Amino acid sequence: MRVANRTKPKTDFGIEVRVFTATTGMNMKELAANAGVKYTTLVETTTGRCAGIELIPKVREYMQNYGEENA
Repeated sequence: MRVANRTKPKTDFGIEVRVFTATTGMNMKELAANAGVKYTTLVETTTGRCAGIELIPKVREYMQNYGEENA
């Protein structure tokens, strides 16, 4: 099996975001808007270009609350 050749591999947080967006059908722009964060910063955080010290907890909290509300 061949792995995609990414120049910037996803971080663990990036994988979490991709799984969330795939299971909910939400795109990254919608996730950023709903979580109250900037889209560009979210994208940079998923590839490791940005630390995301404030962003990651906000997005994780939104993803957790979304799962509880729609369960």
